[in-house]
Amino acid sequence: DRLLFQARLALDDEARLRVVRKMYALRFGEEAPARRSVEQLRGIEGARVRELYRLLAQRHGVAWDGRRYDPHDWSGSDMVNRCLSAATAALYGVTEAAVLAAGYAPAIGFLHTGKPQSFVFDIADILKFETVVPEAFRVAAAVQQGRPLDGRPVADPVAEVRRRCRDAFRRANVLARLIPLIEDVLAAGGLP
Repeated sequence: DRLLFQARLALDDEARLRVVRKMYALRFGEEAPARRSVEQLRGIEGARVRELYRLLAQRHGVAWDGRRYDPHDWSGSDMVNRCLSAATAALYGVTEAAVLAAGYAPAIGFLHTGKPQSFVFDIADILKFETVVPEAFRVAAAVQQGRPLDGRPVADPVAEVRRRCRDAFRRANVLARLIPLIEDVLAAGGLP
């Protein structure tokens, strides 16, 4: 029933837009601009996310040339992008488990579409800058600046990012928040 409900929301243009607007409001703490399509909101979100990355890099003193990575060439990415990839992979894994546990389909997304994890990306991105992205930048900054993190050198940046994400999930109570977040987002669609 939940999967069918999710599919109905995704196929109804007005309901889908209401869901996307809710995700935008939760992610950025403000209402989405009025009279914008899903595609326009996707573009606005992308610009805001790029600016958030730039500001976090600046705050942490990290050399930043944008979010660039090739999933088929892990070592081809710079340190900060490898840290970000490890951080988001951790969040996506936890989020996918919640999506499946709640009875929804990871592939039926609203803002993200056409990928096996589109809905996972939709939900995880609401929490990403609150939880895992700052941890990735902290670790990358320590490595780039050659300084210890929490009083010890960073021997394995990716493992350190994963540990810090685990701790961020506990601090932010992510596991308890995910399913209610999913329900809240989908309720915004306004369909019974």
